[in-house]
Amino acid sequence: MMSKRVLFQRLTIYPYQIPDHRRVAKRGQMRPARRQACAASCGRRWCLTLMEPFNTGEFQSMPFPRAHFYVAALLVTTFAAFMPSYFSILPQAPLAHHIHGVTATLWMVLLITQNWSIHHRFRKVHIWSGMASMALVPVFTIGGMLVTQRTLLRDSAFRHFIGERLALVDLFFSIAFVAFYALALRYRRTTALHARYMLATVFILAAPVISRLFANYVPGFLVRGPQDLPIFEQCIDISFVIAGAICLILVVRDRLSGQPIAPFAAAFGMTLLSVASYKWLGRTEAWLDVSAALMAMSPLAIAVGSVVFSGAAIWIGWAYPAPRRMASRPRPALRPAE
Repeated sequence: MMSKRVLFQRLTIYPYQIPDHRRVAKRGQMRPARRQACAASCGRRWCLTLMEPFNTGEFQSMPFPRAHFYVAALLVTTFAAFMPSYFSILPQAPLAHHIHGVTATLWMVLLITQNWSIHHRFRKVHIWSGMASMALVPVFTIGGMLVTQRTLLRDSAFRHFIGERLALVDLFFSIAFVAFYALALRYRRTTALHARYMLATVFILAAPVISRLFANYVPGFLVRGPQDLPIFEQCIDISFVIAGAICLILVVRDRLSGQPIAPFAAAFGMTLLSVASYKWLGRTEAWLDVSAALMAMSPLAIAVGSVVFSGAAIWIGWAYPAPRRMASRPRPALRPAE
């Protein structure tokens, strides 16, 4: 039997986490895992506190045990969605698209590796892949910014009809990606927040994938040339609706289960901001001035600026970690007095 002294040495226990022997819950009010945790701490089988006993790696369950399957499905969908416009013409694709395509693919592979490794107790794989992400994020940001500049520089019907507005969306996506990653680093000691901020980066990749999937394969939304650009605009609208709906579902799910809602709420807010920038902000004179300045910059200047911005965000997230937070639980419903 583990003594209390050894337990205090091995676990980080906050004052409000210490089991209270005076609060005895009924057998059906707590899950078996929590009963086992309480029994391991105090030796009493039914000494079950109504509060969270411990928030440690030994007793804390990892969230999203099947998230790597969903991200893998998105990865396969990405290959199908971008096959006509990128993967089938790799030799002719510009360098900016190569950087963006390779880093986006590697990022999804990294998320799959991170989620799978931590749920299968390969902690070293999880740690080393996390360290590798610090090198991948700046390169991903460079690719996103270079693609944004190329969209603005390309003289085509696509640019004049919708490209200038989509460039603003791409700019917001690059900023949001770095922000979500920096927040994931800052909250790395709180599993519930860390995992959600990492998965929130997926929604930056989801909307472009969904829009290309509709434009290339769904009857009634097929885009075959410049004359079909209004249809492609409808595909973009559908992609934002689907991405926003998934974010909203996750927010409601976390709210009902007592989990933090900030990460997926931020992803939902990013989707709304993307819609606003695509529909209205991308038509303003202020964005036209910013886009003109962006077009005038050299690729090297954009790369250096991307590295400085992402590097500063990574340093802040790593150097100033947030304290560990307790995982909240839904409050039990009050019963009327008999």
